Amino acid sequence: MESLTGIAAFVHAAEQQSYVAAARIMGSSPSAIGKAVARLEVRLGVRLFNRTTRKMSLTEAGTVFYERCKRIVDDLGDAEATILQSRDKPAGRLRVSMPHIFGHHIFMPILPSFVQSFPDIELDIDFEDRVVDLVAEGVDVAIRSGELADSGLIARFLCQQYFVICGSAEYFRCRGSPQMPADLIEHACIHFKYPSNGRIAPWAFLAPHERIILPKTLTFNNTDAGLQAALGGLGLSHLPDYVAEPYIQNGRLIPVLTSFMMPFGSLSLVWQSSRQLSPKVRAFADFVIERTASRSRAFQGAVTPPQ
Repeated sequence: MESLTGIAAFVHAAEQQSYVAAARIMGSSPSAIGKAVARLEVRLGVRLFNRTTRKMSLTEAGTVFYERCKRIVDDLGDAEATILQSRDKPAGRLRVSMPHIFGHHIFMPILPSFVQSFPDIELDIDFEDRVVDLVAEGVDVAIRSGELADSGLIARFLCQQYFVICGSAEYFRCRGSPQMPADLIEHACIHFKYPSNGRIAPWAFLAPHERIILPKTLTFNNTDAGLQAALGGLGLSHLPDYVAEPYIQNGRLIPVLTSFMMPFGSLSLVWQSSRQLSPKVRAFADFVIERTASRSRAFQGAVTPPQ
């Protein structure tokens, strides 16, 4: 403990360039800080500070030692904060960003349970298909799909995404059912385009079928619109399993070509890379991960109708 006290005294003195200022931070006296640093220098066998009557600065050895000690002091502070926060009840305003389709089909059904479990968290939710800047826009936590390029964020994996091609019974009565991906050339295909760049999302076929040029019968920048078009018999839609599953189970949609499909990206929870994770963010992340795992059937691929 004496070593830790000396290290803390040294770090604060180095940052403040003053024993007096370091003493105020530690609730001690300047002489106690000076003695702690002196004992540290004796133990190490090196001088840590250059001292004059007007100022003090780190020596070369002191600079190297400070860089290591600073991490130790920060880690100790984080450890203490984590324990203190674990006693706190999650509360306060939590800004969340998530894609429309995840929000409507996964999060909204579990929202009542979250509100009941954490009544002191005030949720402010944006349904956004674009990639938001968490720092610039003041977002606490976001749900993102695909590769995460921003190394300044912490990510927790939610699930692998699978897609299914499906249409209504009425559509198949009129147009028949494709047996191979290449058969889709003769069918009405409903596409999704990314709102951020207008690019049309590919259909998740296994090789060598991934390069088929499909008819662009209908294109929407909203997955629910594609779902409704498929339900209305207007064509075949390429939908996330968790979106199509309820309609497949009740017989309103029929899946096709399931053996040709492959995983198509993943979903992750992300938040800013800070040293301390607030109780409200931790509560939200743990809740969403647990509830997503409980719906594992919707994230396993090859959704099939009931027998």
